[in-house]
Amino acid sequence: MLFKNAYIYRITSTASITSEELESQLENQAFRPCSGIRPSSFGWVSPLGDIEGPLTHEVSGSILLCAKREDKIVPASALADVLAEKIERLEQLEGRKIFGKEKLRLKDDAMAELLPRALPRSKQILGYLTPADKLLVIGTSSASEAELFINCIRDSLGSFPVVPPQVSSKPTEIFTRWLKSRKLPEHFSLGNSCDLLDPEEGATISCRRQDLDTSEIRNHIDAGKICTRLGVNWYGDLNVVIDKELVLRQIKLETSDDKMDEDEDPIAILDAAFANMTLEFSRFLPALFSALGGESRE
Repeated sequence: MLFKNAYIYRITSTASITSEELESQLENQAFRPCSGIRPSSFGWVSPLGDIEGPLTHEVSGSILLCAKREDKIVPASALADVLAEKIERLEQLEGRKIFGKEKLRLKDDAMAELLPRALPRSKQILGYLTPADKLLVIGTSSASEAELFINCIRDSLGSFPVVPPQVSSKPTEIFTRWLKSRKLPEHFSLGNSCDLLDPEEGATISCRRQDLDTSEIRNHIDAGKICTRLGVNWYGDLNVVIDKELVLRQIKLETSDDKMDEDEDPIAILDAAFANMTLEFSRFLPALFSALGGESRE
């Protein structure tokens, strides 16, 4: 799968947008590398990996985007050394101790001195929109990265209202029931991982790569623990861990083959992987929401 993890959102705006319209609006927030004393930068790059390429890439009605974040990293030890030198120099010059606000000012000066020489660290975040389904999927396991991605779209469009999917039943109650009864909806089966929480004491148990259909797991459930994260298999092919916020993690298709041969066109490989993933999500997400009591869109 192109995405190993995914944050899911519903787009609540009634306005529709095309790939061409989105392309022109994203250009206002195109990525620019950190320069001077600017410590970080965030913006759009081509999902095709081409520096001069388009900022959107549409396949079968879904629009792939790629945001890039760059941070200049100043080692704490380097900052401490430069700050110590500045403090010592000023104390010797003025014959007094430096405290409080003056130290903070000198720390800012030290950071400004080091930032232009600091090495940048960058990361790219992929996401896609399917306007017809009012769907946004962001390929990350980090809530902060998902929020950055959404905010970058908002900065580009001016407004972009989204909400996490809302289902009629509490996911933790459904997960717990599935573990206890071993009865899952059609085409779903238990995976090999779960997280259990004692709601009174806060103690947690994490089970990884083990059979969940055991008396040990059911004893924990009978003792009052609830399931906050559950691995499931769908149609015998898609493996995914779902948490109580409906974030998808450790996504894996048993039949997926995203490896690229040297002779194959990278864009063709990307198109195939992207189309395969969006098709799988277009089938799996409605089935998941239905299994959790149905999606409520207000």
